[in-house]
Amino acid sequence: QVRRPAARLRATLASLGRGWVTQRRRLSGRRLDRQGLVGAVVRGDPRLLTSRRVEMRADLFVGVAIDCSGSMEGENLERAQLFAAVLAEAARGIPGIDTRFFGFTDDTIYDAGDARHCAVAGLDADGGNNDAAGLFHVANVARRSRRQTRLLVMISDGSPTECSVDALRDLVARLTRQGFLCAQVAVEDLDDVCFPHYVLLDDDDLAGAVRAFAGVLERLILMGVKGPSNAGRGGGGARQP
Repeated sequence: QVRRPAARLRATLASLGRGWVTQRRRLSGRRLDRQGLVGAVVRGDPRLLTSRRVEMRADLFVGVAIDCSGSMEGENLERAQLFAAVLAEAARGIPGIDTRFFGFTDDTIYDAGDARHCAVAGLDADGGNNDAAGLFHVANVARRSRRQTRLLVMISDGSPTECSVDALRDLVARLTRQGFLCAQVAVEDLDDVCFPHYVLLDDDDLAGAVRAFAGVLERLILMGVKGPSNAGRGGGGARQP
């Protein structure tokens, strides 16, 4: 059920990241190229330095927070679990990509594994939802990652109940300024937009929602290349075609 839409997303995830690549035998740089030093001296080659440049390659942490409040019970949670499973299938086995999945309510964070051992199917819906706390937890996990690019995805059905809309919106803005890429998958129409970049999954067109989500990520890639200061500008929501 998830294999085909995951294949489309896999190519996008593989390019979502910025990594430092070392260039050896350079005329300018900050470090001595010790590996080629002897050969360079013997040949009289002046290229004794190394430099580093940034290039696009998979160097990515993906943290997913799934709303498990009572309002998600039934089809909403099923959609959320299915979309999370697509993310896990898309990221599984790609070198340079780390993933973590979590469920959250107003008082509990559930560890739902990673892409290799994804346990989102075991999440249940009950209680309220504190979206800001759930996102903050995933962001703190992402901070400990060694990956250069950090993507935070919230899958939910709308506004929080145990934190204010302004608190969630301000947290998204602050994390964006800090260089995180933040996106939302909404399983219902949104009364309040807290994530400038989101996709609406409100019917059974999973493949369409995944295509739209891939488009959102591609825009975030471009803005991330330009720098964190630009990451919160432009973009906008997207409906699947």
